[in-house]
Amino acid sequence: SSGINAEYGAAETTPDSLTTGILETIERMDRGEVMTVGEMHERVTAMYSWSDVTRRTEQVYRECSKPKQPLTSRLDLQWSRAPVAGTLYYICYAISYLIFVITSWLQPEHTIEVVPCRYEDGIVEKGRPNRLGR
Repeated sequence: SSGINAEYGAAETTPDSLTTGILETIERMDRGEVMTVGEMHERVTAMYSWSDVTRRTEQVYRECSKPKQPLTSRLDLQWSRAPVAGTLYYICYAISYLIFVITSWLQPEHTIEVVPCRYEDGIVEKGRPNRLGR
């Protein structure tokens, strides 16, 4: 056995197979069969654009910060679109709410330490210690 898992191209986890796998990889690198770090960097750089990543991240934050519809409106919307699926949605909601009530009774909210928000206008406040002094 070469020590390389054929399905994944990864070395097995025994010391001998790891050593064999590393030596085989070094030989493949010497023959030019394995990408160099620079080539891998160029490949990854071509796959991502920071402006695109930033745009998509901002889009997610904007979507998450939108005001939510009242629950009754969301339930009624599901019911009107598909009575069968809406019924299942109502049942799932009822079960979730029951779990919420039970866990709220077992662990009241006032006993949970709340992490204070450190955001103002979307910018993290730096240097302000949390309640643990960190």
